[in-house]
Amino acid sequence: MVVRESLSPLTSFLVGGIILATLYLLALRLKTRRARHKIIKQRGCEAPPRLPLKDAFFGVDGIYDALRAARTKTYLDYKRSHYALHGNTFSYKFSTLSVISTIEPENIKTVLSTAFKDYVVGAPRRNAYLPLLGNSIVLADGAQWEHSRALLRPSFARSQVSDLSMLDIHVENLIRTIPRDGSTVDLGDLFLCYTADVTTDLMFGESIQSLSRPEAFQTNLMRAFRDAQAGAVRRFRLGSFARFVPQSTFYQAVKQVHTYVDAHINRAIKQHESLKQSLNDSGREDERYVFLHELLKVTGDGEIVRNELVAIFFAGRDTTSALLSNLFFVLARNPRIWQRLRDEVNQLQGRKPTLDELKTMKYLGSCLNEALRLYPVVPASSRVALRDTVLPEGGGVNERSPVFVAAGSLVVFHYFALHQRKDLWGPDADEFRPERWQNEKASWVMLTHLSTSMICANAY
Repeated sequence: MVVRESLSPLTSFLVGGIILATLYLLALRLKTRRARHKIIKQRGCEAPPRLPLKDAFFGVDGIYDALRAARTKTYLDYKRSHYALHGNTFSYKFSTLSVISTIEPENIKTVLSTAFKDYVVGAPRRNAYLPLLGNSIVLADGAQWEHSRALLRPSFARSQVSDLSMLDIHVENLIRTIPRDGSTVDLGDLFLCYTADVTTDLMFGESIQSLSRPEAFQTNLMRAFRDAQAGAVRRFRLGSFARFVPQSTFYQAVKQVHTYVDAHINRAIKQHESLKQSLNDSGREDERYVFLHELLKVTGDGEIVRNELVAIFFAGRDTTSALLSNLFFVLARNPRIWQRLRDEVNQLQGRKPTLDELKTMKYLGSCLNEALRLYPVVPASSRVALRDTVLPEGGGVNERSPVFVAAGSLVVFHYFALHQRKDLWGPDADEFRPERWQNEKASWVMLTHLSTSMICANAY
């Protein structure tokens, strides 16, 4: 005769709890699957092409290939080749995420505008950049984004933002730095210094003076800016695997950047009360626009101020220097375009332009638009689906059917590839031709495509 021992009350409770939890999760998953199937059927969704990866579960080989392409400075060509081989919309695995990659204008407009509330910045980008940018506007979602936007709006409302006089000294420093003996010069490095000088002057009321005083210039600080940003980008490309990779250089750079910004904030906070009192006594506002001072009028929280300042610094410095570098890169290879641009500028007869005069220089505007098209300063961006939603096209054999996007999926869009689509921009899409913007009707259509890629206020 076999005697079976009964389970203890505690063991019975644990086993029962596990069974109930399992049944609940299975029921929840079944409910979710049914709801998604209903959306797919009602909207006529079809799956997009799938990027073939050896590791179908985590896409480790894809992550490795992306890092290798970034290291060899071929990342843009690497991503462009995916679209050439697999279409304008395709899916793949990235670490633990399901990813949909697209360069369809309607899909991008849906994510960034039409269905904006269905998407958030999400954990991948937030986790990668959080140590550097904190809870700033470029990482915020929902109510936090609205709060940051409301916080920053008054600081950009002043007319001094459009005042060109502050740029004069920095432009003169830039021109003086360019050698006149015909020797080769890397304008990219000079433009990066120029925009750093302008941005720090505008933000802190004190320029870093990398062009005018190179002997006193803090090269370690500029290196920290570079290492901090490069480290954040690398963290994003590594995804959830970033936690297993040594990042001491990144964190040291972040600390140095924060220390530099905090020093300005602490000094400005101490001066703020006396400055406010002097303005009250004089009955007029300070003639000099300083972004930090404007921001301190809205909040005195040093951490909030620092987060927003660092985010705006990187956005303002890098995008402007990239645009200038890309523009002069193509102008140096197109003497005809260079001469036509000079002819337009020569109408000023050597005097400095006003903001209104700059706006009337149509060919200059066409050159800037074309540089932004061919070499977008923000080459890519992404969003995470907050809930189950749908992209309007990219699925099926003909890539015209809607695509179902499950909650938690990452949607990535690459503007540089979008801007070189020959079906949108013509057979010369890979050429720099500002004249394409001269036709008013055609330029409106093209500007719509260009604006689609720049529509997101916190694309960074």
